[in-house]
Amino acid sequence: MATTVQTSTRLQSYQTTLYARSVQPKLYQCADTQSIIQDYYTLSMSIMPGAHACTFTSVDGCATEVVTDSSFDNSEIGLLESILCSAEKDIEISIPRTKINYITAAQTEQLSDHIYHDTYNELDELAREQDALTHRWNDRVGSCLSIVDTQKFANQIHFQSYHLIAAENLVLRTQSIFELK
Repeated sequence: MATTVQTSTRLQSYQTTLYARSVQPKLYQCADTQSIIQDYYTLSMSIMPGAHACTFTSVDGCATEVVTDSSFDNSEIGLLESILCSAEKDIEISIPRTKINYITAAQTEQLSDHIYHDTYNELDELAREQDALTHRWNDRVGSCLSIVDTQKFANQIHFQSYHLIAAENLVLRTQSIFELK
């Protein structure tokens, strides 16, 4: 009799987590950082292999989005929401005791080899054109890519992330907004 062993994939473990506080990634994991300073807010971004953290700070508080497939911060302090990214999900949350509103949508796909490579090349070109926060690395199978791209507005910032993992031909895309009400 054959035995089937089911293993968890990154697709099943990716989650978007929202904190009502600043959350700093461990420095050894962080591949690059970038900050955007506007009149009414600051967005600090950190990118890691297959993960990112974006902290939005205004005069009355802050909030942090973390997208990862592993444990990022063991603390539950300030945790507002955590959603699995598998399939398509979206949420909207007002950060308590602030004027900050957060909206996000996540989508994951597992692609065939040639579509993964075409998608990788297309997103790599986009990242270069947009001068997006980007980290490129290799896993045991091939080329991987993490991108955070932003659009700034007076009272809000939009940011998209893409995490491409070659070992599973996985593409994770998030679209998020931090806005001041």
